[in-house]
Amino acid sequence: MKPAVHTLVSNKISGNLRQTKTTDGQDHPSYFYRMATGNVRPPRKTASSRSKASRVMSSPDKVVEAISNGILARRYGVGHRLVEADLANNFNVSRGTVREALKKLAAQGVVRLDPHRGAAIRPLSRREAECLVIVLEVLCGLAARLAAEKIAQGRSRVRFIAAANLLDGKTTTGSEQFLSDRAHYYAEILDIAENAELNRLMPVPQIHLFRSQFHNFLGPNNIKAMQKEYREVSAAILAGDGALAEKRMRKHMSKTRERIATLDEQAFDQQY
Repeated sequence: MKPAVHTLVSNKISGNLRQTKTTDGQDHPSYFYRMATGNVRPPRKTASSRSKASRVMSSPDKVVEAISNGILARRYGVGHRLVEADLANNFNVSRGTVREALKKLAAQGVVRLDPHRGAAIRPLSRREAECLVIVLEVLCGLAARLAAEKIAQGRSRVRFIAAANLLDGKTTTGSEQFLSDRAHYYAEILDIAENAELNRLMPVPQIHLFRSQFHNFLGPNNIKAMQKEYREVSAAILAGDGALAEKRMRKHMSKTRERIATLDEQAFDQQY
């Protein structure tokens, strides 16, 4: 008897993202749907989630992660002042810890430190954005290849289908949820790829700033084109074709670089 083949379902058409189906008709609960709607139960522990839990983050790194997530959620936009005392109080850490975190973010080009004005989120320049996408083309291409090669392991296929369906369901350029769903999509690819060095090399704070800074400048046509590219990447990953998954992801990143090149200067000259 042939094993059940899972396919990327089109529940987005009926508006029902609560379940994903395999071609054998079996329903699977979508953890990412519950995450998006706030009805979250702890996911089943996987080898990669256990390895993530085993990594001990320093306090400054935790603050870096929190600020990075705040950028993605657009709580901290370009020009937003990051006040040490406020951050220390919000994250329940010392000001010294906050200061160290801000130095790390400054070294990554996400924060600008001014001796007289303090710290603030800085915009990426056109050149910085292009350079970032060149690097991401390689890293994300490799991640897609590895994810495709491991997609049959455990519940990887079910989890990835859920993430891909959520991403494909957002069609408006102003949708804040699209930013979050896109981050979840890539996080799922990285989790399935299960490569600690690849995770370490991924410039997450810059990626979150990139997405947040340019999201409203892309326009609905670009969003639709991106969704089509993601569908192609997803199909290759679900087919277990590593070479094709890498090729399609790199093509998507190349298209992203072309989109950045056509953006108005206003996208890069946001007030600091």
